[in-house]
This record gives sequence, structure tokens and C-alpha cells, in this order.
Amino acid sequence: MGGIVNHVRIRSVVIVVLAALLVAGPTVAPAYASTARHRLFVYINRARARHGLPPVGHCRSLHLAAQRHSSNMISRDYFGHTSPTGSTLYSRVLQAGFVHHGSWWAGETLAWGTGTYGSPRHTVRMWMHSAEHRAILLSANAKLVGIGRARGSFLGYYGAVVWTADFAHR
Repeated sequence: MGGIVNHVRIRSVVIVVLAALLVAGPTVAPAYASTARHRLFVYINRARARHGLPPVGHCRSLHLAAQRHSSNMISRDYFGHTSPTGSTLYSRVLQAGFVHHGSWWAGETLAWGTGTYGSPRHTVRMWMHSAEHRAILLSANAKLVGIGRARGSFLGYYGAVVWTADFAHR
């Protein structure tokens, strides 16, 4: 009897968890679960909530654009919104398949650091202390976000983390 009860309990828990994921909608992305990217996403939305703004949701194409940019910066050892080959935020977002209707907006925040300076918490804290980054993070236009993170040797520092957060609305 105990095995049947345990099986029913486990099944009930699984159903409750799946229902919660369905209700949560686009703010829960399995690719981000329990990762540094997910923690950055949480800190971004906490900062927005503290300023009375709605949370941003995940967007796979923005994630792809952001991840490619972070990886490119690590592999080519540069830091900037425009790559050495001339790609820009807008070209990267469109190339990654971001679908938009009519007018649209996009903004990008970058950061890099080592140790705790590369952590999600510190990264959002740095962005909030920079007028340009803060304006993007707290923009009422921002409805979606994609987060990229790459780790490696960067600008002479071993174990550096390079972040890209691409914000947009369609």
C-alpha cells in the first residue's frame, strides 16, 4: 500500500509542478533553470520590480543573439557593442531570428568580470550604477530579454565572465 501512496504523491507533485510551469508562461525557460543566466534574469526582474516595472520575459532568439555575442567577444578578445566584423545589436538580433511586427526597439547591456565581479548580482548592480545601462534595464520598452554568458581567458584575465543582455519588444 505504501508504494501506491508514494507513487500517487510523486505523480501529484509532478502534475503540480507542470501546472505551475504552464501558468508561469514565458518567464520560465528550461534552458535557464538553475544557471548563472537564470540568476541574472532574476536580478534584472528584481531591479525592474523595485522601480515599479513589469518583468521581462525570455526570448529564445534574443538569447541566441546574446550568447553568440558573448562567445564572440571571448573568442576574439574584444569588448564592445559592435564586433570587429561590424555586426551590431540590430543585425545580430535579426540574424538570430527575432520576429517583429511594425516598429520595434532593442537595447543591449554588456559586462565582464572575474570572481565575484563576474557574478550575476554584481553585474546587475554595476548596470544599475551606470546611467546608460540603467536606462536600458529599466526601459518601459523592454518586454523581452535574452542573456548570453561566456567564460574563459579575456583581455589577459583567466576565468573571466562576459555577459550580454539583449532587451527588446516587438
